[in-house]
Amino acid sequence: AAALSLSRAGRSARRSGPTRAAVAAAGGMDAKRARETPVIGTHDGTFHCDEVVGCAMLRRTARFAGAEIVRTRDPERLAQCDIVIDVGGEYVPEKLRYDHHQRTFGTKFPGKDTTKLSSAGLVYMHHGREIIAATLGDGVSESDAIVDTLYPLVYNKFVEAVDAIDNGVSQYDTDAPARYANRTDLSSRIGSLNPSWDEEA
Repeated sequence: AAALSLSRAGRSARRSGPTRAAVAAAGGMDAKRARETPVIGTHDGTFHCDEVVGCAMLRRTARFAGAEIVRTRDPERLAQCDIVIDVGGEYVPEKLRYDHHQRTFGTKFPGKDTTKLSSAGLVYMHHGREIIAATLGDGVSESDAIVDTLYPLVYNKFVEAVDAIDNGVSQYDTDAPARYANRTDLSSRIGSLNPSWDEEA
């Protein structure tokens, strides 16, 4: 009976072809293609603002909406991730590898000359236009003028502070003007709930 069952299973497999899972298990399909849910890789241990913000922003993109987040430093596990941020020791945009801890790393946001990017800034620099368009909705595309306007503004008012703090850049140097704006502190958040001058209180 067991032999008959195996024979029937074999005929069925020949008719329908090998299953996707079987091909992947046999090494005939890359593991990243075999799964349906995209995976964002970042480091384990203590989490920091930059990779948390980076992961949150990535989940606003079409490709990584609903993505699984894997926290590890294992190179083999990171190699299977669709995108890796804040770990891995390489910045290679074509491979979606966004680490900033290399000694040779010095990338800054276009038009800025003070703050090196953290993983949050790298994600924003490469995916920010899509994120803004998706957030605005209503058919807004990445090439729209409103996105061009908001792209540097969001960096200046939000993302740069994350980059600067992660990289140890002081906001003030004695009595010189602030190097960057920080609008994410508690006082700023509460203040932003107030109506503007042209709104009813």
